[in-house]
Amino acid sequence: MPLIENDVIFAYLNEADPNFDSAERIFSRLNSGSLRVSVSSVALVEMELIYQSENREDALLRDMATLAALPNTAFEPLTPDVALSAVYLRQTFGLGFFDSHYAATALNLDKRVISFDRAYDSVKGLRRLDPAKT
Repeated sequence: MPLIENDVIFAYLNEADPNFDSAERIFSRLNSGSLRVSVSSVALVEMELIYQSENREDALLRDMATLAALPNTAFEPLTPDVALSAVYLRQTFGLGFFDSHYAATALNLDKRVISFDRAYDSVKGLRRLDPAKT
């Protein structure tokens, strides 16, 4: 299963996001069962940090519940191997903190990540699936 990145999740949760329509198609496929994805447990931490910094705790409860209830979704734990790989990816490819964790998790799974972020295109062995085309 490919890993779905938070940029797609955030686009789906925000109808004003310019990528909402593409994200909505991905989530429609999850609901229909024609797509199965993994979500990094680090995505939950990123979500909490962003919402907390924006004083949006009420929205966090709603959106976290939406994410937790998604069908055809597996949550992947952060392991020492993934954390070590994330450090390597930050040092080697210049990925940001969260992006490096998503890339490391995807490389540990089936080497595919669904994301709008082209930063993943430079990571050897990782295939980015553009949500607009998936």
